[in-house]
Amino acid sequence: MTPEKALDRVRKLLALATSPNVHEAASAAAKAQELITRHRLEQWLDAERGAQEDPDPIVDARAEPLDVARRQRPWKVVLAVALAEVNGCLAYTLSRGSDEAIVLVGRGRDRAAVATLWAWLLKRIEWLSATHGEGRPRRWHEAFRVGAVDAIAERLRATEAAAHDEAQGAALAIIDRALEAERAALDRFAEEHLRLGRGRGLRVDAAAWKKGRAAGGGLKLP
Repeated sequence: MTPEKALDRVRKLLALATSPNVHEAASAAAKAQELITRHRLEQWLDAERGAQEDPDPIVDARAEPLDVARRQRPWKVVLAVALAEVNGCLAYTLSRGSDEAIVLVGRGRDRAAVATLWAWLLKRIEWLSATHGEGRPRRWHEAFRVGAVDAIAERLRATEAAAHDEAQGAALAIIDRALEAERAALDRFAEEHLRLGRGRGLRVDAAAWKKGRAAGGGLKLP
């Protein structure tokens, strides 16, 4: 299956997941992540069997930012970093004049996977925040959304790990080598091409964060 067909399946899955319930929304995101991860593992195995070079290079996609705003909301940055982490990418913020952009670094197919999940989760988390915090101040909504992102990110990481753990024998050895090589390539690229500073500390309303985390937690993996 090509990366385009795999992402098309993911988009169709997310299009059907219209429930406002956070548990169902996160489960749909986890299922979508499972499809993406399985496809990546299959690609690694196919490449190893055919001794193919990866034609999809790592790119600093600052010309195609994930999001641009006068000032990036912390919860969006946390979401971008979490999605990048489980999909073989890096995410960072870049000042562009009076704006701030969220930029992805990675291979085209992996950046496309992040962008697909990002667009869907962004709307779901905003809806959850509006539903749970009607009349609350902006600071409360920010903390709630960070909590929801944290809980959902945990489920996505668990989904990725579960797909990896299902591999056995020679396949597992190939996947482990590919994963290690992918991380090393990203680290090398960042070291050679980027000057990434330390991120800003994040302080949020603890009660709102816990409420958001509860709304995104306790989810069953598909």
